[in-house]
Amino acid sequence: MSTTDISQLDNENDTKTLDKKQIEAEEKEVMLKSENLKTDNSDDKKNEGEGPVRAALAGEVTEQGREVKPKFIPIGAIKMPGFFTRNSDKDKTKEDESGIEKDTEHEKTLEKTDEDLNPKQHLGFLQAFTKFLQPKDNDKERDQPKRFGIFDVKYPRMFKKGNTNQEATLASMETLEDKLDPTNDGMENIKLDVADQEEGKVATRLPLKERIRQKKFIIDDIMVCAVIVLVLLAVIVGIIVGARAGPPNDRPLRLGRFITTLTTCGPVEGIYDEGVYKFYGIPYAVPPIGEKRFTYAQPLNNISLCWNGTLQTHEPTPLCLQLLENSTITGEEDCLTLDIFTPQVRYDSPLPVVVLIGANSLSGGISPAQPSALYARTKEVVFVRPNFRLGAFGFLALDILSNTKYPPTSGNYGLSDLLVALQWIQYNIKHFGGDAESVTLLGHRAGATLTAALTTATKAQKLYSRVWLSSASVIFPGEPLQQSQSNNEQFKQISKCSDADCLRRITPTEILSATPDTWLGNNIDSLPVANELKRSWLVLDGDYLRVHAYESWDAQREAKEKGKEKVFKPMVFGTTTHSGHTELLRMKHMNWTAEIVERTVNESYIGERNLTASVFEHFNKTYEGLVELITSVRTLCPLVSLARLRLAAPMYVVTGSGAGGGVLGSGMATVDSDVEAILGTFESEMPEQRRFMSAMQQFFYYFVWHGRLPGPETGLVAVGQDLLPLHGLPACDLLIREDVVPRYAHVD
Repeated sequence: MSTTDISQLDNENDTKTLDKKQIEAEEKEVMLKSENLKTDNSDDKKNEGEGPVRAALAGEVTEQGREVKPKFIPIGAIKMPGFFTRNSDKDKTKEDESGIEKDTEHEKTLEKTDEDLNPKQHLGFLQAFTKFLQPKDNDKERDQPKRFGIFDVKYPRMFKKGNTNQEATLASMETLEDKLDPTNDGMENIKLDVADQEEGKVATRLPLKERIRQKKFIIDDIMVCAVIVLVLLAVIVGIIVGARAGPPNDRPLRLGRFITTLTTCGPVEGIYDEGVYKFYGIPYAVPPIGEKRFTYAQPLNNISLCWNGTLQTHEPTPLCLQLLENSTITGEEDCLTLDIFTPQVRYDSPLPVVVLIGANSLSGGISPAQPSALYARTKEVVFVRPNFRLGAFGFLALDILSNTKYPPTSGNYGLSDLLVALQWIQYNIKHFGGDAESVTLLGHRAGATLTAALTTATKAQKLYSRVWLSSASVIFPGEPLQQSQSNNEQFKQISKCSDADCLRRITPTEILSATPDTWLGNNIDSLPVANELKRSWLVLDGDYLRVHAYESWDAQREAKEKGKEKVFKPMVFGTTTHSGHTELLRMKHMNWTAEIVERTVNESYIGERNLTASVFEHFNKTYEGLVELITSVRTLCPLVSLARLRLAAPMYVVTGSGAGGGVLGSGMATVDSDVEAILGTFESEMPEQRRFMSAMQQFFYYFVWHGRLPGPETGLVAVGQDLLPLHGLPACDLLIREDVVPRYAHVD
């Protein structure tokens, strides 16, 4: 190397030495200015009462020979990445939430110069950023967006519990020494929100189970619970209001009047009238005409026996063929239909069913037991009235008819009609809003006698729930079938038929004409005489009726007492105190004097037994007194002997105090008063009569809905303006003791 080269090299070294010294001098100058600036800023902030910036207490020499004062980290603060806080300085400045503001543009220039002079700071930033990307558990919880509520769902800001003064702020100022410090990890001191000032705990969101365990709830929990309670209340109120608004129809009305429902034989269309749905003349059995005459009812269990399309049931259909009390003929032979009045056609809330079985006698006579639209709606029951055969069409027992069947039997065809009708109700009443498990049989007069006989039939035990019998007969068949057939030989002679085919070919009018007059009507309105004819249409056919009714009831009661089976259904008997009144009896004399009344009694069986004086100790010598005596002999006392002495069943007696003012307006309770009051057809013009109607309806419909009476289950009840216990009937005790009752009870 030459001398020139060496000199050039020395010059370059001197230049570098000068440059180095110059740089060191500049650095010292910058440090002095920074310290002065720091001191000025600290004094200013102390004077202004802003956040405290504490001075360093001790020094430390770095690799570059500079003295760096350590930072003070206040309690309750942690270090955050400088990058994170620097980028948010502008936002915090705009929102007045930052704890530090840069006072001069010169400070920003110094920070930039310091970063350029210390390239190792960039490496420290990268290390800090790497830690930031891999945060600890606390960092993860802090970095997650805040969520409110028990289901981790963001709620509107109005539900948030916040205080802007508690937001995170910087705990110390970033100084120039921090930037020049190579050990600086790029973290800032941030003070977090304190939830509990007393305990000094960091606010955290506990899980729902933990909050419940610690019994520490937040406003979100209360608001959500309140919303849930309000929703539940709204739902409950909606259900209640919807239920009270009335049951909706399962099917819409056609033309606003007609409704269609189903049966086992096809759809039927009824009519909406008087607030209820009416279905007239729905067939329930094969028509009993032609070869089916004098045969037992057959259900519609074959599709070939049903109808096509929808059956129109808008208009009433004829009754079964019969003779009325005035000897006129009404009805048709093809009559096995039934009527239904129902307040609803739906399935979700079935109503009790009341089956109306009424007839003045088993020969005929229109009964007041007809469906009531008003009480179907107001009492919420479904009324069903089946037609059944009467007279010879319904009960004729002859040997020539028995021989066409095996085993040989005949008679009781009308009883089989009722049995098939009850089967139809079990299968179909649900389509009309009725409850097949709650079927009450309401029998009136001859219909009550049929109903009582039906309760002894084994086939009918599961087809009904309870029985109400009004003015029934207590005389039931006890003779064998052969004896009944012999008693009916007169019919063959009048009809001039010697075989069953002849009986099925002749016209219905010829059948009615062949019926002897002594077979028609009953003896309900007259006092008994010696050797009077007793004839019942019912027979022990060996199929439907096998034993006497009393024997059947005794067996059922014994089985119930032993708890073997529940076959003895609840039964209620009843009648009125003037059921023996008829217009025919009233018109026999224009004026019923005491002499006429006494003479009538003396000419009867009671006079033959020398009981006239005894009975007038209990009855007046007036027309009303005579009617009461006839009623006691024919209906009232026989029912008392049956219900009280044999069956221990409850029984009611309608007195004249409330039911008076009916036909005569003289205070008498006629034979139809109780049923008319139940069905709302009783003429109630006086307050006493309206009270009687109310008492009778409460008595009956409570039994329909609950299966028992609203009082004692046994004993006698007097129904007048109120329901009162009837402790005894001395007149009945006399007639029973003298063997007048039940020997001369009326026969249907």
